[in-house]
Amino acid sequence: MALEDGLVLAECLGSGGDLPSALDAFQARRRPRTQWVLAQTHRRDRTRNLPPALRNLVLRRFGRHIFHANYRPLVDLP
Repeated sequence: MALEDGLVLAECLGSGGDLPSALDAFQARRRPRTQWVLAQTHRRDRTRNLPPALRNLVLRRFGRHIFHANYRPLVDLP
C-alpha cells in the first residue's frame, strides 16, 4: 500500500496542478482502496474471536477461497 501511495502521489503531483489540488486528487483516488483494505482487515480480525477448533475448521475448508477473495481486488491498478 505504501508503494502504491508513493506512485499515485507522484502521479498526482506531476499532473501540473497546484499542491492542494494534487493532494485532493490523491485522497480521492486512494480513499476507496484504503477503506476497502481496512474493512477486509477488520473482517478477518473477527475470526480471532472464534473458538480455535471452529476457526481451524473454517480456515482449513475455506482458507484458500477467503485468501483469494480478499486479495483479488488488490491486483487491479490503484
